[in-house]
Amino acid sequence: MSVTFPNLSKYPSDKYHIETLAYDPSIRTQAEDGVVMSRARFTTTKKRWEITYDNLTETDKGLLDTMQGDAMVGGDTITWTNPKDDIEYIVRLAEPIEFSMKVEDVSLWETTIIFIEA
Repeated sequence: MSVTFPNLSKYPSDKYHIETLAYDPSIRTQAEDGVVMSRARFTTTKKRWEITYDNLTETDKGLLDTMQGDAMVGGDTITWTNPKDDIEYIVRLAEPIEFSMKVEDVSLWETTIIFIEA
């Protein structure tokens, strides 16, 4: 059962929204004569997103904590709509979400969430 990404009061920071491939899906072998042979390791490629949120409220932090617990970090999938293209993806957390308290305002938090397409 997929968990739904919460509706937060803040949008991600524009300068920290990175989309890449989750991993290199190829296997490469170099022969003694220098020729490189390669093939695909998997039949599909997965995307990876790093999304940074600045100035999250305690409520937003709580929503993300609850989502992370419900998804058992990377144990379950999350239904997430990419705010850059409004496309819905089924993703997993690549690692636990870590929150940093803002120095200039201790009631606000920042975090970077890393998703990998499921």
